[in-house]
Parts: sequence; structure tokens; C-alpha cells
Amino acid sequence: MKGLAVAGAMKLSLLLRDRVKAEVFDRYERILSRDWTQVGIAEAEEWLCDPDVSMEEEEIADPAVIARLMRTAGSNAVARTLLELLALREVEAQTGEVLEIVNPGNGSGVTLLTAARAAGYTGAVEDAIPAMLDAEEILRFLIGIPEKTADRFYCDIYRPDSYLYGILTGHTIADRGYADFSETGEPSDDAPACYGMEAEVKALTGELGVVLKKQESGDGGIRRPVTVLVTGEHESGRYTAVRAVSRSLSLRLLSVEHSYLLGTEEPKEVLRRLVRACALEERCLVIRHIIPHKDTVFLIERLQQLYGRHCHTPLFLLTVPEVKLIPVLRGDHLSMRIPAGDTASMALWKGYLPKKLKKLAEPLASKMHLTAGQVRRVTAALSTMEAVGGEPDERSICRLCYEVLDDGRYDNVKRVEPGFTLDDLKIDAHNRSVLTDICRQVELRHRVYDDWGLKKRYAYGRCVSVILAGPPGTGKTMTVHALAGQLGLELYKVDLSQIVDKYIGETEKRLEEVFTRAQKSNMILFFDEADAVMGKRSEVKEAKDKYANTEISFILQRIEEYDGIVLLATNNLQNIDQAFMRRIRYVLSFQLPDKETRKEIWRSAFGEGVPVSDDIDYDFLAEKFELSGGEIKNIVLNAVFYGASEDGEVAMRHIMKAVYRENTKLKRIAFDGDYGGYAYLLHD
Repeated sequence: MKGLAVAGAMKLSLLLRDRVKAEVFDRYERILSRDWTQVGIAEAEEWLCDPDVSMEEEEIADPAVIARLMRTAGSNAVARTLLELLALREVEAQTGEVLEIVNPGNGSGVTLLTAARAAGYTGAVEDAIPAMLDAEEILRFLIGIPEKTADRFYCDIYRPDSYLYGILTGHTIADRGYADFSETGEPSDDAPACYGMEAEVKALTGELGVVLKKQESGDGGIRRPVTVLVTGEHESGRYTAVRAVSRSLSLRLLSVEHSYLLGTEEPKEVLRRLVRACALEERCLVIRHIIPHKDTVFLIERLQQLYGRHCHTPLFLLTVPEVKLIPVLRGDHLSMRIPAGDTASMALWKGYLPKKLKKLAEPLASKMHLTAGQVRRVTAALSTMEAVGGEPDERSICRLCYEVLDDGRYDNVKRVEPGFTLDDLKIDAHNRSVLTDICRQVELRHRVYDDWGLKKRYAYGRCVSVILAGPPGTGKTMTVHALAGQLGLELYKVDLSQIVDKYIGETEKRLEEVFTRAQKSNMILFFDEADAVMGKRSEVKEAKDKYANTEISFILQRIEEYDGIVLLATNNLQNIDQAFMRRIRYVLSFQLPDKETRKEIWRSAFGEGVPVSDDIDYDFLAEKFELSGGEIKNIVLNAVFYGASEDGEVAMRHIMKAVYRENTKLKRIAFDGDYGGYAYLLHD
């Protein structure tokens, strides 16, 4: 600061040399000299110091901050001179008296007009107006001078509550007006949050390092500052990546949430504070989690205008994929996209899971597509689970994942709690083998697509899609429940009544919303009565035929692009468009059960706690009544209630009564002979 003060004293001396008598120089010899050519800088600095205190001990302002302050003034002579005069006034009380001599009648303050005259604008005031206006703009953003007034050129710039005062008195970060909505600090190691995106972070670090070196050397014609755009989902690790890059390049950060800028009543003032801090504290501004909003583009354009004028450090913008900023970015920019998918998830799970649970990293990565922040929250909850006596396993961790993911996004889907296991199914060996294959496809996805490199070859078509076809009551829905229970994934049944719409384009819009949300939520999508939206395409005879075919084509394409599990149930496989079959991985065909299977269903339909009489003839029931599994379940449930109403065991008479009621309900004509030797029970 002493150097600034000396420069200010020199300029005052030159300005007054031909205007005042020699006695004035003698009176203010500490700051004025008629001939600066005969006085060295060291001697002049001694004049501005207490003779009993060395210059090093008295110097309180940070020289690096002072240097950045002068750099922000740029080539504007008025701005630079004003800063020099302010420094002189801070270290020498007599400066005010000298300023009254320079600008008689306008007080002893440091004004823009005084700085202009000391900078060499000694003619008409009009000649200095452009330079003063430019200097005023620079100082308003970077120093915090008073707002524009009618006497703007004659107003004293210096205020004890200004940011500049803090700099001159040694308080480098005097402006704490941004402390309530931003965060500062040195870059830290955020591993394992960076796992899975090391290659992207390394590439961005290298590119940005080259740009910064060229800027420092003045080579390459790169305008500064460079803007770095980092795109990814919320909690995907964007800020972590920026911290990793800044740590490698020794950059200091100042970050603020985009939502704060949108919510404040004075966004311009907030931006001004942030830019001022970054310019004078040599920090990189980071705008976190930029979201779609009507004011987003305006804020970014305004920010770039301020930042590009006053700062030299990189500007980091962290966005979600829906925000498209590249078309509005000014100057040079770099970009990075945070990867999503199994590769990142695998590394994250390995990094965050406790040592004893790391073996679960592969199945969790194959089933659950979580961001870095979500994985961190799930694994943090494991310690709470263990503290209350729980023993985490794959299924319990999956439940924690769904708790983290549950943000109320399921408007058009209904959550279904799986109530069966694969052991409960009474199906043939072929279908059971197919179900085993489906489970393996889900559990080994990471190994096949990532470790073995098939992800690049199969950029689409990775959906595990299954059609379950067969008559009503043959076990399709039960199989869906069992499959979800086996995999430990949540099952969501799509409500087609909320999806299919008579208005053109609405069905596709709602289906897209369902698939997008399912992708993020790691859920099994279950379409019951799937032929409602996946029927055969018809010949176009009317306009409605064209749009119906468009809906079918859309769902075909969306299934092929979907990277999850889709289960489709239908009673009429022949009604499904043949184009679906190419995109479907598996088909499970369900038929009415044979005699032996019916016998197993009859026996297993009663729970362990139900009192069952010894008179129930399972061989007769299986032989005489060719029923589906669903019909047998209905009959058994009704029979149990009959027995409970009599406060006794469930007997053969209860079952026969329930069989009769089921036949009546389905309008099946049956005679006494159809009930064999147990027909008499119907007449009791």
C-alpha cells in the first residue's frame, strides 16, 4: 500500500507544482515535493512512515490483494489514480488538506473529479467524463462505492464501511455480505465421491490446465476468463468433480446455489458481491445446481458480463441436463458431463460400503442406479441400522435405496408390495428355468456390460423385457410379484386408465414420463392388460388409425431404449403387435394347470394356521374340476370364511359350497352329477 500512497503523492505534487507557492510544499513536505525526479521511492516512503516504525511493521494491507485491486482497475487512469489517493489518505492525515487545495470548495474527500485531475485531465470537465464514468463503473462493482447521485463526480468515495476500507486496513475479506448464501474454502479430497468419473475429471483438469498456462503466458489468444460447464443429475457429483479439478490446479472456490440467486430480491447486488470477492480474493465462482427457470438465461448472461470484465479465474457452472447453456455462453468454454450408469455406481458402492459389505457392490450396482449423493446417504444410514441392532444385507440396503429415491414422483404408477416368492409358484420346469435366467440377467448386468465391454456394442436394447401370456387366473400376476421379491426390487404397476388419453400426443407424453421416472427409480414396470397400448397396428383408414399406430411405434422405441425391467401381462398374446416380439427378451406362456399341478395348488392354498378337516378329498377336487389357479384361490378363500363363520374346521362341505358359488358367478352350467359323490353336500 505504501507504493500506492507514494504514487498518489507524486501525482498530487505534479498537479500542484505550477499552481501553488513553494510554501505549500514546505508545509506538506511529507506528501508533496516540487521535484520528484530528485527523490527516490524509498525516501518518499520513509516520509509517509513514522520514523520510529519500520515500513515492514507498519505495512498492514496484503500486497497481493493490492496488486489484484490495481489489476482490476485495468488501464483506466482515473480508477488507478483514485485508488492511489485513497491509499495516501489512509496513511497520511494531511492528505485531506491538500485535496481541498486541489479542488477548492468541494471538501477534503477523494472524488472522481479529483482523481481525474490528478491523472492528467486538467482541461474541461467534459473531457474527463468518459474516463470518470468508466472508473465509476469499475469501482462500483469492485469496491462498493455509494450509488449514483446527482453530484456523483464530487462525492467522497471513501467510506469506513466500504470493502476498500477493509482492504486498506488489512482485512482481506472485509465484505462478508455473501457469507450467508455461499461457501468458501480450500479444495478438499472428496473421495470416494469421485469414483467412477476419474477419467472425466482427469481430462477436464488437463484441458483447463493448458488454458490457464496459455492465459498466464499470453499465448494462444484465449480470452479470459474461461467458463467451465459441468452437467449432471442432481447429487451426481458435479461439485465434487469441480473440487477435484480445483485441488489439482490449486484454485480457490467461492460457491453459491442457483436457487438463492433466483430467490433473492436483489440478484444484481448478490452477483456484484460474488464477482467482487472473486476478483479481489482470486477465487473461482461456482454456481451450483442450475435448474430450468425463466430467469436462468438472464442471470447467466448478466453474470458473464460482470465476471468477464473484472475476473481472471475460471467460472464454473453446474447444470442439470435439461438446462442448455452453451448457446448463451460468451467467450471460451470447456464442458464435462458426469457419467451415469452401472460403471459409476459400481465404483461408488465399492468406495462407500463398509469393508464387510463390499461384496454387495456388484449386485447393488446392477440393480440400483443411484447418484453419488444418494449412495452416500444410503451408506450413511447403514450405521444407524447397525446401531439399533440391524444386520444390513442386500435386501435391506435396497429398501434404504427406495427410501432415498421416494420423492413422490409416481403419479401414474401404483406401488405393489410383492407378496410371493418363486417357491410359491406352481409352474412347469421350463417357465421356472426362464425365471432363473431373468434373475441372472439382472444380477450380472454390471459384469457383462461393463467388465466385459458389451455396453458399447449394445447402446440400446438392454431392457430386460418379459411378456407373460395366458388365460386369466393362470399365475401371471403372481409370477410378477415373485420375480420382484426374488430380485429385491420394487414393483410398480402402471395404471393404463391414467395413461391412455383420447387427445393426440398425450398418451406418448405420459408414457415417456413413466419410463423416465422408472429409469431414475430402479423399479420394475408392470403393464397389466398390455394389449391396451401394445395391440397390433392396423391399416390406416382414418386419422385415428394413424395416431394409434404412432402410439404403438413410440412404446416400441421406448422399450428398446429403456435400461431397466419391463413386465407385460396379456390374456391374448395374438393381439400383441409382432414388432414387439423382436424387442421382447422373454415370453412366459401360462396354461391351465394339469391335474397334478391343480392338486398342489389346492394343498398349498390353505395357510399353515388354517384348521383343515381330514375329509377334504384333494384327488377328487383336482380330477373333477378343471380350474385355474386364480379360481382355486377364490374358492379356498371363500371356504375358509365359511368355516370361520361356524367357528370350526374348513371341511369338504365348505369347499363344495364355494365351488358351486364360483360356477354360478362364472355362469357355468353344472348338474349334480358334475359334483360326483359330494353333490349331497350342496343340499345340506
